[in-house]
Amino acid sequence: MAFTTRHRPASEHGPRSSPSHVSSHDLPQRIRAGDEAAFEAMFRTHYDGLCRYVAGYLGSRDAAEDVVQGVFAQIWDDRAHWVVGELQPYLYAAVRRRATSVFRRAAVRRRAAPLLALEASARASATPADAEFEAEELLRRLERALTALPPRTRAAFVLSRREGLSYAEVASRMAISPKTIGVHISRALTVLRKALLPS
Repeated sequence: MAFTTRHRPASEHGPRSSPSHVSSHDLPQRIRAGDEAAFEAMFRTHYDGLCRYVAGYLGSRDAAEDVVQGVFAQIWDDRAHWVVGELQPYLYAAVRRRATSVFRRAAVRRRAAPLLALEASARASATPADAEFEAEELLRRLERALTALPPRTRAAFVLSRREGLSYAEVASRMAISPKTIGVHISRALTVLRKALLPS
């Protein structure tokens, strides 16, 4: 489902139900049934307010629009399972959570940038044989540290980082909450970072 903020005349795509005649109480049920007009009505009604709200967190209208569009895309993609009580509070909470996640990822990238630049320059100045030896040594240290982790922490890390599962998927496989998975991953990363520090 593609959506856009510009108005499309009804004649362009055939008859459409007017968004102004859609009750906000009916929207979730109609959207779950695949009603594009209901989805578009929700989008048009809430899009701009959500963008203004989240732009305050992110400091950029473009970033805010990405976040809000991501939330709407996720709603549409998962519409068959979408359950919501009060629509407006749900939407504001969803964009706030997504904005927080975007903000945290950006902060991690900013903190990691100098380290990655140093690592890249060190790699560029090392001879191929030295670089290969260092890579093998780092891999051995990483594997030793991974083996020393508590079993559940190791399992959570391997499922998340090596198999590429989301926290929710790992939580489902391990029968624990996604927040607990986050704690396990955080612990594993702390131990592994220490193991990879130069000795």
